[in-house]
Amino acid sequence: MNPINIEEILQKNDHDQFTFIDRIEDPYQLCEQMVAIANGNGGLVVIGLNASGESSQLNQNDIVSAMRMITQASFELVQPSIFPKTQIIDYKDAKSIVIEIPSGYQKPYCTVSGRFLTKKDSDIQEMGLDDLRALFQEKMVTQADQMIIEGLDQEQIDIDIFKPFFQKKYQVDLPDHIPLMTILESMKLASNGRINTTGMLLFGVYPTEEFALSQIIAMAFFGNDTSVLEYRDSETFEGTIPQLFKNGFDFIVRNLTAAQEENEGLNDIPENIIQEILINALVHRSYYMDYFTSGNTVLSVFDDRVEIESPGALPENLSIKTIQSGAAFQRNPTIAKYIIDMLPFRGIGLGLSAIVADYPGIEMIDEPDSDQFKVIIKRP
Repeated sequence: MNPINIEEILQKNDHDQFTFIDRIEDPYQLCEQMVAIANGNGGLVVIGLNASGESSQLNQNDIVSAMRMITQASFELVQPSIFPKTQIIDYKDAKSIVIEIPSGYQKPYCTVSGRFLTKKDSDIQEMGLDDLRALFQEKMVTQADQMIIEGLDQEQIDIDIFKPFFQKKYQVDLPDHIPLMTILESMKLASNGRINTTGMLLFGVYPTEEFALSQIIAMAFFGNDTSVLEYRDSETFEGTIPQLFKNGFDFIVRNLTAAQEENEGLNDIPENIIQEILINALVHRSYYMDYFTSGNTVLSVFDDRVEIESPGALPENLSIKTIQSGAAFQRNPTIAKYIIDMLPFRGIGLGLSAIVADYPGIEMIDEPDSDQFKVIIKRP
């Protein structure tokens, strides 16, 4: 965060960009300011001064309390979360807190209660339908796998994973004379000095508070329905797509094997069928980081079948029938481009249509109301 010149801010008197608050008594008050500013062009919130430069004389307890509310508002009350920078400054023998809120990369933002806000001069206003529509259209122009992750830079890239991948793909060593961020940006794994969704999903360091989309919830049941409260097995996995694939695949296979050992009449599901459908679920799911998408891929293993459910219903121009006939769907093309070199993946659409043709025990369910897509793999 660059040094703050309070005198310069006071002279500009730009109510759209600068907000002055004597004290923060309620994190919801700060939440509304953050949402309104992030939906605009970004700006500063100054706590401890009014617009005339008069100090409210914050003490140490005031500062500690305010910092807690800043964290609460940023991560719990603003949706999606934002990552402001804060700075405690001295001005006229008193301390103030300056919060720098960027123009959000994941607009539109709303409060936890669902209010979409913007700022007009010094007033916070509800966003109109036309403004919301424009922001949603702007958002959808950027594909989810290219969304920038606020707060993450090249330190979140696992260089021990990225280096061998780069060497294998391009048949040269990772160059030392070129900045890593320059390489990441040229490969569409980052932009403007920040890592994007693809960069984190393929090469990210986990766990991290700023990125919570990369999870699998896995459950294995006794029998063939969920009425039995006791699980055979259950785990939550976190990590890159290759890590999730390995852990999810191992979970499915070991629980199918356990059920088969208890029921001799059960036949094996071919492993390549499980692999292709699981990879498709991880590659082609929705990774939009907002209130529309539940963040987890869910695996449910029963004695007679496996269900793999992922966020993101089919788009309007695609149906289960067209998928079965080989139609392609590029929801996350950058992820698909690189995952071919990392996992046994046949590519966009083609792998799924091929295994549906080869293996009759596959059922696909598109659920637009809940924005989910489910594939059921039945034992032969």
